[in-house]
Amino acid sequence: ARVREAVHASMPRVVTEAIILQQGKVLLVKGSRGFTEGRWTLPGGFVRFGESPEEGLRRELKEELGVQVSELLLVSIRSKIGARSRLHWTMFFYRATISGPIRPHADEISAFCFLPPEDAVSRLDDPTMQDVLHTLASPRC
Repeated sequence: ARVREAVHASMPRVVTEAIILQQGKVLLVKGSRGFTEGRWTLPGGFVRFGESPEEGLRRELKEELGVQVSELLLVSIRSKIGARSRLHWTMFFYRATISGPIRPHADEISAFCFLPPEDAVSRLDDPTMQDVLHTLASPRC
């Protein structure tokens, strides 16, 4: 068991995250289990073996929120060592356009809300997600 834990701890985890904007507000979700339990985060999750990050995000948004994705635009790729998990994360961030009503799956998502970008940044628990949102919300020259 310890060897398996050591191997898993040394392997990067690939995740894909959605930045969904509606009427100038960002969608945040609160996880029901796992790494995001009780924490506000961007919707998304793990990329499965054989999936592209885009395929993984489309699947995750369908599973977690019951929505279809009509458009994805890659906005950032980040890498970090998790402060709590100590795992290596490679994170793909996409602007996503969705269709259909949001129907969160209770096993995955306990709540969701749309917030102005600056409020979303302060509500997020993850500094990497905060930085990506802050960068997107900042005026450009």
